[in-house]
Amino acid sequence: MIRAASLVVLAAALTALPAMSAPKFSYDDWNKVLGKYVNDKGRVNYAALAKDRAELDRFVAAVEKTSPKSSPEMFPAKNDKLAYYLNAYNAHVFKGVLELLAKDASTDSVWGALKTGYGFFVGRDIVVGGEKTNLKKLEDKEVREAFADPRVHAALNCASLGCPRLPKVAFDPEKLDQQLDAGMTEFVSEARNVTVDDAAKTVTLSKILDWFEKDFVAYEKAHGNPGGNQIDYVNRYRGALPKVPRTHKMKFFDYDKGLNKQ
Repeated sequence: MIRAASLVVLAAALTALPAMSAPKFSYDDWNKVLGKYVNDKGRVNYAALAKDRAELDRFVAAVEKTSPKSSPEMFPAKNDKLAYYLNAYNAHVFKGVLELLAKDASTDSVWGALKTGYGFFVGRDIVVGGEKTNLKKLEDKEVREAFADPRVHAALNCASLGCPRLPKVAFDPEKLDQQLDAGMTEFVSEARNVTVDDAAKTVTLSKILDWFEKDFVAYEKAHGNPGGNQIDYVNRYRGALPKVPRTHKMKFFDYDKGLNKQ
C-alpha cells in the first residue's frame, strides 16, 4: 500500500510539472555570419566569407534538415514560421552567391548574362526541411502565398543592389513585427525606392512595387481599402515624411541587378 500510494503521489507530481516545450530553431550561426560579413549599407564581404564559411554551412545544413513542415513543434507560432523562411531564403542566397563566385570570381550579378535570373532563382535546386525546391518557389509559395504580408518584400534579399538593405542581424520570431515594420519604413523612405515629383505629379517607385503589385493591392483590399494601390501601401510606412498624393502617376525605377558585394 505504501508503494502504491507513493506511485500515486509521484504521478500527481509529474502531471503538475509544466510541459516541456520543443526547442526553438537556432539562428545563432546565421547571426554570426551577418554580423561579421554584412556592413551598415547591407553589402556583403563574400570574399572573406568564402574563406570562413563554417557558420554559414552549419546554418544552411540546419535549414536543409529542419523546417516548419518537417518539425512543426519547433515553430508553434506564425512568426516562428515566417522568420524561419525569411532567414532560410537569405542564407540560401548567400550560399548560391559563393557557388557562383567559386566558378567565376568576376561574377557581378546573380541574374546571369541575359539578366533573367532564371538559372539562380529557378534552375538551381535548394533543400529546405528535407524537400527539394528553388528560391522562386520558396518566395512565392512559402512566404508570399502563405503569409500575405507585403512587408516581406523589405526583408527578402536577392543579393542585388536594388534589394532592400540587408540587416546585420537575423529575423527573430520574438521581434519580427518590429523588424518588418522598420524594414518597410526604411525601404519607402529611401529616395532610390520612392521619389516624389510634385511639379510633374508623378512618383517613381522601386521596381519591387511593380513586380509584386498584386501583393500590395490585395493587402489594401483585405484591410478595408478595396480600391487601394501601391501608393496607399507606401503611405502606411512613410512616418514623418509627407504622404504621396494618390493622384500622382506611378513610374518605376530600373532595377539595379548588380551584386551587393563590398
